[in-house]
Amino acid sequence: MKNMGDGRRVARVEREIQATIAQFLIRGFKTPLPGLVTVSQVKMPADLRAAKVYISVLGSDAQQEEALELLQERAFEIQNFIGKELKMRYCPKLTFYPDHTTEQVLKVERILHELEEERKSAGKTEESDDE
Repeated sequence: MKNMGDGRRVARVEREIQATIAQFLIRGFKTPLPGLVTVSQVKMPADLRAAKVYISVLGSDAQQEEALELLQERAFEIQNFIGKELKMRYCPKLTFYPDHTTEQVLKVERILHELEEERKSAGKTEESDDE
């Protein structure tokens, strides 16, 4: 049976790696990244040897692709930074993925806003019909 603390340990390491990558992007990343790049989530298996890094890019699809390519090209450099900062037994191999949750939230908010506007304008036409 697995140790119950493993889940908490993995979650803690995921948060640490997320913060460390974000710190590297602010301080150590020499190439300017297109759009506004955010490290939204890090997912790791229990052995902590790999990390799926989810990146949210506020910008066009082309900017998102460019940012992901740049990050993947420089993954080794980011891994070295993590190794120095976190003093882990094994430095995880990083793989970058797009995170579309921010886009989906903005899309839902826009749709809700449009529905609210339609509801308001429909309410005004009913009021003028009553008169």
